Amino acid sequence: MFLLQTMCPFSTNIHFDYDGHYSKDGDDYEWIPTDARLYAISFKISSSLEEITYSLLKERICRKMGIDPFTKRLNLGYIPLVVEPKRQSYILDDEDVFVYLTSVDREQRRSILHVEDIEELQIVQITEQLSRVGESSCSRNYCERESGYGEEDNVGTCLEHDEHPHKKQKKSRL
Repeated sequence: MFLLQTMCPFSTNIHFDYDGHYSKDGDDYEWIPTDARLYAISFKISSSLEEITYSLLKERICRKMGIDPFTKRLNLGYIPLVVEPKRQSYILDDEDVFVYLTSVDREQRRSILHVEDIEELQIVQITEQLSRVGESSCSRNYCERESGYGEEDNVGTCLEHDEHPHKKQKKSRL
């Protein structure tokens, strides 16, 4: 006679606020959500919370929110219920995820996860960087701008004197 044993998976539920920011209030920090809605994701795991990794957590949040993970930069954080004064704690790797999942108060409650939508990463297609005549416009226009030659033909594609073609401009959020 054989005894068939099945592993009973259990669920780990994570509630999160999407898109907000931290603000200091006296000695404490508080989360200011942009949206009043609370979202949730559930992980069905077989044995250990260590199965929930940083990359899996971010991937599931992006899927829930309908976000392309390759074009968004997200910061994950929370305010631990067991720390005074209240401070934000960021999740940067698998170990931080495990600490977040196992940090509960006396009533076994976990902090709400905060997801900061930092910026949209811009994917620049190489074909757009090529000149209309088929050669790289970046280095040619920089030289032509210095000499004054060719400015009329390349309106809108010239670099200013102090600009570098690979320097990225950061957008700030207000």
